[in-house]
Amino acid sequence: MQLNLEETYTLNTSYHMAKVFIVIGAGGTGGYLIRDLARQIAITNRLRKIEGLLEHKLIIVDADEVSLSNLNRQNFIEKDLGKNKAEVLSTRYGVAYGLSIQYLDEYITSAEMLEGIVMSAVDAVHDQMPVIVDCVDNNKTRVFIHEAIQTLWGKTRGVYSLSSGNEFLNGQVVCGFRPGRYEHASGYNSGAWFRTPTVTEMFPEILEGGDKLPTELSCDEAAVSHPQNIMTNITAANHLFNFANILMTAKYDNEELPGLTFFAITYDTQKGTYRTFLNKKSVIEQYIE
Repeated sequence: MQLNLEETYTLNTSYHMAKVFIVIGAGGTGGYLIRDLARQIAITNRLRKIEGLLEHKLIIVDADEVSLSNLNRQNFIEKDLGKNKAEVLSTRYGVAYGLSIQYLDEYITSAEMLEGIVMSAVDAVHDQMPVIVDCVDNNKTRVFIHEAIQTLWGKTRGVYSLSSGNEFLNGQVVCGFRPGRYEHASGYNSGAWFRTPTVTEMFPEILEGGDKLPTELSCDEAAVSHPQNIMTNITAANHLFNFANILMTAKYDNEELPGLTFFAITYDTQKGTYRTFLNKKSVIEQYIE
């Protein structure tokens, strides 16, 4: 094994800037992420209010309804049957944590649609930054997210994209960041803003699309197209939440938690193995030209 002694850089996650989390998908992974994300947003917002900072926001986007098969591995119970997933979770955790959670009971069907959602939720003039969280199970939606990011980074202070994808027992979580077009990105320096790869840069085959949108699947296809394991979903949700927690709580002057030092994790729940992709110049430049 060859050791990489190259410096690991810390991405400044801009504590003063409120993060607007737009979670796309409230099913196998999204349902478990939203549970913890809503709680942490409520906790940190109480502190931000004391500090005089803008509060973080949470928006959930999903048109799917809770079905009987969802009760096996998703974060729903019998009384949720037939209800919209985004509405169920926004109501449940909004009430539980005293948090105003917005929801949209639609599927993302174009990059323009997603761009409109983001721009209506984020005040580009003030200290807010969108965090697009991909908890979907199809690459067509990820292509729309990819295309939206290409225009959003020029209209906002910057864009984070958290993406999870998994098979039955393994998967990956990627935290891409693109500074705004007019923001100062001072290269690879700890405490600065620099680009980290998006999931489509790490796995360019996603851009080939190939699968179907949820609106294009029949009921039978939807039931068998993405068999998953509850442990795999929860693992993906935990890694997403870890990234989100750092985005909300890290401060560059905090020696213990100064910012992000890694941009992706791959995992195998059966073997118990993980691989962390650190913010090293040579590692990042494998995926970003």
